[in-house]
Amino acid sequence: MHCQSVFTHIKDEDSAIETLRSELTQQNLSYVMCYYTEEYDFELIREAFLEHFPSVPFHGASSCQAVMTDQGFHTGPVIAALAIYDSGPHAYGTGISNYDSGDSVTRALDMALENANRVGEVPNLILLHATPGQEESIIASIDERFGTLIPIIGGSAADNHIAGKWSVITTQGSQTAGLSLTLFYSSQPVDIAFSAGHTPTNIKGVATKTNDRCLLEIDDEPALNVYRKWTNHQDNQVGKNNLLFTNSSAYPLGRVAGHLYERPYYKLSHPIRETRDGGIELFTRIEEGDELTLMKGSREHLVARAAKVVNAAFNQKLEESRKIGVINIFCAGPMLHLMQDMNSVCEQINQELEQLPFICPFTFGEQGRFIGGENGHGNLMISSAIFHKPYER
Repeated sequence: MHCQSVFTHIKDEDSAIETLRSELTQQNLSYVMCYYTEEYDFELIREAFLEHFPSVPFHGASSCQAVMTDQGFHTGPVIAALAIYDSGPHAYGTGISNYDSGDSVTRALDMALENANRVGEVPNLILLHATPGQEESIIASIDERFGTLIPIIGGSAADNHIAGKWSVITTQGSQTAGLSLTLFYSSQPVDIAFSAGHTPTNIKGVATKTNDRCLLEIDDEPALNVYRKWTNHQDNQVGKNNLLFTNSSAYPLGRVAGHLYERPYYKLSHPIRETRDGGIELFTRIEEGDELTLMKGSREHLVARAAKVVNAAFNQKLEESRKIGVINIFCAGPMLHLMQDMNSVCEQINQELEQLPFICPFTFGEQGRFIGGENGHGNLMISSAIFHKPYER
């Protein structure tokens, strides 16, 4: 098993995908994942994949303003892909469905199981790309379906300016409001890590009024006032459209996701924009009664953390393995916040991975497996999956 990454800035969809195909070895090509910025027509990308990669399962999602690979940080318009070559016993099945019906997850999973020809078998990894809005319930449905916690890695499809221009594609179709997934039955094992790069402050409060993904009140006061007080955000710091999005990536709200040796670990919620009634819109759901902790992350810390998460995915017990390739999922908020440092982030990941092929979209929500073993959805997180081959003794 091995991987190869490719990218192109060619603007014509068909020529772009044809170019990617010409740069990829064809022998044992088993599966392709692809990320693109919103300047492209996702339907045309899908059609080009069907034409230039006949009978190869593929899965794609839109990424915010750029995509990163081992070859660099590529700003849009860009299409990048990671190809997996697997000569051992393997299967890769893709599925897609829209949010219209209550059983959208079941439909997508059934489709992927049939596509992989592995009905009734448990995969060793699930790659999930949904459009923003229902990630928590999707993860719960996947966990319930298999009755065991299968590692999930994923990112919510993104666009350039939070204007709903996101999309997901697979061999079977495309969606602008739905979910897509790949079930991996790879011949080699995969290990994953999921982490927040922020540390808790001593500032805490309780969500006293919420509405789905809007946090309306903290400690019975308008949430925006409290958040501004907590972060000393001055009114003049809020950019166009009252967008808290890039400013707030240094100060997300954390909720305890679990404990390891009595120490809490957190899932994060990223403020996107203020609402008319003094609330804050988020990219995750918060329930009334949830305890919120203000989290903080310095620039240096955020730059270094991507490599740390990759290192955690490939931790000590895998020293006896040869690394093969990596899927990284990186939140769009910190990427925009760190834009001029992203080449340095890429270099650090490359150092950690010894120039191994990897791909990394920039997403509006990240899915992964917390250190305690449970799958979850958070913001401002990094999720990483590393394929590896144990050395023969």
